Amino acid sequence: MRSFLFALIYFPLTVLWTLSLFPLVLLPSDKPLVRWVIAWMDTVLWLARTIVGIRIEYRGWERLPDDRAYVFLAKHMSYLDVIAVFRRLPTLTALAKTELFSIPVIGLILKKLEVVRVDRGSGRAHEQMPRVIDRVVATRRPLLVYPEGTRARPGERRPLRSGAYHLQLGGRLPVYPVATNSGLHWPKKDLRKRPGTVVVAVGEPIPPGLPKDAFMAEVEARVIEASDQLMREVDGVDPAALPGADPRERSLARPGRGGR
Repeated sequence: MRSFLFALIYFPLTVLWTLSLFPLVLLPSDKPLVRWVIAWMDTVLWLARTIVGIRIEYRGWERLPDDRAYVFLAKHMSYLDVIAVFRRLPTLTALAKTELFSIPVIGLILKKLEVVRVDRGSGRAHEQMPRVIDRVVATRRPLLVYPEGTRARPGERRPLRSGAYHLQLGGRLPVYPVATNSGLHWPKKDLRKRPGTVVVAVGEPIPPGLPKDAFMAEVEARVIEASDQLMREVDGVDPAALPGADPRERSLARPGRGGR
């Protein structure tokens, strides 16, 4: 019943909010747009807390530098983890494929929010990383990267993308791994929401200068396995025992592929 009530409010609210973004894109400053995005996030988090009983807990965020750019390498299980992260870190930017910038209004919104354009369709996104690094370092903004490329259900194993490895080459962008258990409370492609605490935990930065295989092993341990451990610790759930999970499957890097 609580999930139904949440959906009854959340979806119409989001449609109306999206439509209201259009005139803000035409303003010379991006501040009204950013404020309106934050207002929507605050509303969604309030609804999730009040109606469903979902609360957000941030761990280890004091590790993040506030005077330089870095890679925010996060587990992606739910739209909720996107909202929770951006609300706490509104200067965060991300990578988006070139085609999105051609969509009317959407492209203008992406440009206004300074999202970084990457040609992922070429299959050579890693060659564009030096340009991305220069852009991010110059603006001193953290860059969000999902090593799995898309949302993954709790216990699901997806091939890891190696974009973060290419971004950290040269030591200009430190990489901070981020784990979460959000998928247990706001599941992928499921209207049911479950009460409890969603943790977004920032770990110690991955050591620079590692060979690619060693770097990807660190990503596996500090992002994927750390998220599994959060589900065991916070929710008492073994992700390997969930429907659709395959505990035998290992995440493997895709050579030459850029991260999202």
